[in-house]
Amino acid sequence: MAAMNILVTGGRGTVGAPLCAELRRRGHNVWVCDLMHAPAPNYMRCDIGDSRQLARVMDAAQPELVYHLAAEFGRWNGEDYYERVWATNAIGTKHLLRQQEARRFRLVFTSSSEVYGDFEGLMSEAVLAQHPIRQLND
Repeated sequence: MAAMNILVTGGRGTVGAPLCAELRRRGHNVWVCDLMHAPAPNYMRCDIGDSRQLARVMDAAQPELVYHLAAEFGRWNGEDYYERVWATNAIGTKHLLRQQEARRFRLVFTSSSEVYGDFEGLMSEAVLAQHPIRQLND
């Protein structure tokens, strides 16, 4: 596989950091955006809830593929910082989808057990229709 320009939103997080390391190991040109400060090559601090910040990242990275891992999570965040959760998870994802429409990159979107619950089998679209969801954040 040829090297690709890949952007990982939330690339400093629990899932994002090892993903970035693996993508680099495979020879890809990896860009990271996250809320944390990190003086590193191809890293840009970005709040995806701000469309202008996200557009600047897109201009710099020119991604062919984006892994969208940026999210606020946790019951306490949702209860105490509702606006922050909404701005990142809903509005930020909307901004990313608008960028995808304009720039035509491929997008991998993920979520967590907070949404999908504790299903132990292989997750697929059909699982949500066939099994009750027991979210883990309540």
